[in-house]
Amino acid sequence: MRADTRLPPYLPYPRFLLQTDLTQTAKLLYALLLDRVTLSQANGWLDEGGRIYLVFPIEKIAAALDRSPMTVKNALSELEDAGLIERRRSGFSKPNRIYVKLPSDGQKFFQTTDRNPSSIGIENCPTDGKKIVPMTDRKLSTNNLSSRNLNQNHMSRESEAPATYGRYENVFLTDTEYAELLREFPDRLDRLISELSSYMESTGRSYQNHAATIRRWAENDKAKGVPKQGIPDYTCKEGESL
Repeated sequence: MRADTRLPPYLPYPRFLLQTDLTQTAKLLYALLLDRVTLSQANGWLDEGGRIYLVFPIEKIAAALDRSPMTVKNALSELEDAGLIERRRSGFSKPNRIYVKLPSDGQKFFQTTDRNPSSIGIENCPTDGKKIVPMTDRKLSTNNLSSRNLNQNHMSRESEAPATYGRYENVFLTDTEYAELLREFPDRLDRLISELSSYMESTGRSYQNHAATIRRWAENDKAKGVPKQGIPDYTCKEGESL
């Protein structure tokens, strides 16, 4: 880059997002919505109370982020639970109005823009009315780890940042873990990941190490005599013919 080099189009990414307990998809979605709301400002999309809103159907959000509609719905719910957006119905079969919100203590966030984000010692975005707790004093129960906390737990133990897998994007594996599992279970890894993703989504359960869980499930398959996916079972009883 040179002194006169122009930057390519980019999304506004508030620095306070770095300190929030949100999934990466939710953070990216907030940046996208923040960018789209500037168009609403320019077009004068105001409700009767003078608040700016935007209309962004889930299918179009999914296409813009290259994510599934289910993943987008989960990310929208995250942002709504965190108090960063508000959704209101527009009428039957019409997309919701989305109001993009700033944190209630946004002034504190804006004051941190001249500081090193890694030096911020407290979470400044409590979403449930609880007292702000210093990061060093917070303890998480291993039995109550959410998928977001599990992602951070992996990142603290591994030098590699894990990627998300499975239909619900809640299975976390580093590139090394995925490569090792693929060598061990080349014919059934996709099925094991899919089953683990669906199981955690439907039951709300979480695991500290998804690679170890997949290996355990594979051993259970072997113990139960589950045939390998894609390989027909040609065994037959005495007196039978294929």
